[in-house]
Formats: sequence, C-alpha cells, structure tokens
Amino acid sequence: MKLFTTRHGFAFTLLLLCAPLLAGANAAGRSHEVPAIDDEGSASAGVVSAAAGRIKPRPCMVTGCSGQICASEPVYTTCEWREEYACYGEHGICERDASGRCGWRETPELEACLGGGEAPGGPSDGCVVTGCSGQICASDHVITTCEWREEYACYGKLGVCERDASGACGWRDTPELDACLESASGI
Repeated sequence: MKLFTTRHGFAFTLLLLCAPLLAGANAAGRSHEVPAIDDEGSASAGVVSAAAGRIKPRPCMVTGCSGQICASEPVYTTCEWREEYACYGEHGICERDASGRCGWRETPELEACLGGGEAPGGPSDGCVVTGCSGQICASDHVITTCEWREEYACYGKLGVCERDASGACGWRDTPELDACLESASGI
C-alpha cells in the first residue's frame, strides 16, 4: 500500500513542477507563442505573443500547384495550367492588404496581362479547359486523376475549347487536332 501512495505522491509532485510548462510557459516564465485565430477561424493568419498580446502576421506565400494563389499557408490545388497563371508569376506581387488578408496586388501590369482578349474556351463563352492534365473541355471545372497521355499535348497545342451548335462545350473537331491525336495514340 505504501508503494502505491509513494508512486502517486511522486507523480503529483512531478505534475506540480511541470504545471507551468504544461500551461505554456517557458523556462523564463513567459508564455510560448500560440497561433492567432483570424475572422474565419483559421489558426494560420499570424502568431500571438501571449506576453505582449501582439499579432505578428506570417508572410504571404505563392502557393497552389501552378503558383496561382497568394495565401498565408500552403494551399493544395489540382495541377492544371491556364495562361493567366503566367501573369501572376511575371507581374504578381503577393502581399497582405490593409485588412490583413493575403492576395495579389492589383498592379497595372497584372491587370493588363489578365485583361487581355479572351481566347475561345475562356469565360466569355462559358467553356473551360479543365482536368488535371488539361484534357477536358467543359462548362465547369472537373477534377480528374493526374495521369498523362501523349494525346493530351495535342489539346494544349491545337485544341480549341468552345460551345458547339447545340450549346455543349467540347473540342473543335479540326483535321490538325485529329491528326495529332491519331499520331500520339499510335492509331
């Protein structure tokens, strides 16, 4: 019985000695930094020093599979490429705005690059090139497995994503695209 109470006494003493550490204080008695919670409930917007009560925002970063997103933490997206993503890499400035949110600064260079003429298959006709490998022409984004086939390159080089006479989105049937697809698939 005495061994049982000795064990409990030792554990209780150890718990009392470690209580400040368990409560978040370091060796100097100051609290550790804890994640800050932003308006959306995200713990990644910055770091709060509990002793000082100040928020130190984390730097914004370019993220997403194609480098098209500016955020305070990594964001995972489907790996599809659009020409406008190049505009962010060439002219984009990823930074926090006055409200503390990460985003792309609207510079004249970025706006000019993004605001160029719409290509067929762009938002003007409602069709988008989608799928992880850019192999699908549809009216909305589609998530696919990320496999690559040689014929997918044909769509990027020769394909025109547009609505047909019936209003359905699809690849324009051209002799060049057909020849490329036949060659790539070995038919």
